[in-house]
Amino acid sequence: MRTFDGRPAAASLLLLIGGLVAGCGGGDGGGPGPSPTPTKLAFTAQPGNTAVGAAITPAVTVTVQDASGDPVTASTAPITIAIGDNPGGATLGGITTQNAATGVATFSDLTLDQSGAAYTLSASSSGLTSATSGAFNLFGAAVLVAENAGDNQTAEVGTAVPTDPQVLVTDANGVPVPQVPVTFQVTAGGGTVNPTTPVSTSAAGLASGHWTLGSEAGTDTNTLQASAAGVVGSVTFTASATAAASGATVQVGNGPGVLVFVPQSVTISVGETVTWVWSSGTTSHTVTTSQGSPTIPGTPSGSHTTPFTFGPVQFNTAGTYTFYGSIRASATDPVAPGFMTGQITVQ
Repeated sequence: MRTFDGRPAAASLLLLIGGLVAGCGGGDGGGPGPSPTPTKLAFTAQPGNTAVGAAITPAVTVTVQDASGDPVTASTAPITIAIGDNPGGATLGGITTQNAATGVATFSDLTLDQSGAAYTLSASSSGLTSATSGAFNLFGAAVLVAENAGDNQTAEVGTAVPTDPQVLVTDANGVPVPQVPVTFQVTAGGGTVNPTTPVSTSAAGLASGHWTLGSEAGTDTNTLQASAAGVVGSVTFTASATAAASGATVQVGNGPGVLVFVPQSVTISVGETVTWVWSSGTTSHTVTTSQGSPTIPGTPSGSHTTPFTFGPVQFNTAGTYTFYGSIRASATDPVAPGFMTGQITVQ
């Protein structure tokens, strides 16, 4: 028996079965692969340092992942947050169980009620490997300000101490407190501190000020006081001032609107020094060695505003040294009137 297309009936039947099998995705017909298998959890937005009682920021997120660490976006698994390491004996508040949406659970209102350093959170879900967050701090109100660096230093009169005085602000449990205004104020010696406005503590509870000593030489003649807003007591830094080395002083900027070095040219002997003192108000300047000049030690000085002192820089080799500033400057023009350049002759 033959069919309408002229083939034997058995051959037509085999072709029909083959087509049906192919149409059902058999063989390598290109159908969708298997869905990824959820195996574990991972913190994908870690908790940060937060005030006691406030919602932990940023909002914590936990993601369902497969064995390769790829997100399983089809998962809607319920995920529960708990305290892992609990240095302060805190209680966890907020909604602690959330269903994953496209594989991610977000916890936006978690709180802890006791300060402490190095808390961790844990995340769990049935059938999945749990996860532990990175460590974070819970801080209370600032109650203590303490010296952290920069006490008992020595510097030449009229120059900055080598290390900026720094304080640490903590709560009652010794946890660093960020964003606390700290004011530095010169209390003896006639020096200056920059900035004169309060400095907010960093995430690590630290704040520092740039201290330039006064003009009188002596042991422990300069003092600087640091106080933190809302904290009883203060910290006093002490420094000794040595006599100025022989040499020259160059003013940087010489006042608002007069953007030059004064004097523009100095002559010193081998072994003497040059000190640059910023006097340009809020205008930033640098001291930078000009092209073609022997290098001036320590340059470029970095960009600074008043008050700031660079040096004293000692010159031990005879020669002609040229330098320029960041305003109205010409790196290739040695000492050109109208430009912020200068020259040192060492003989």
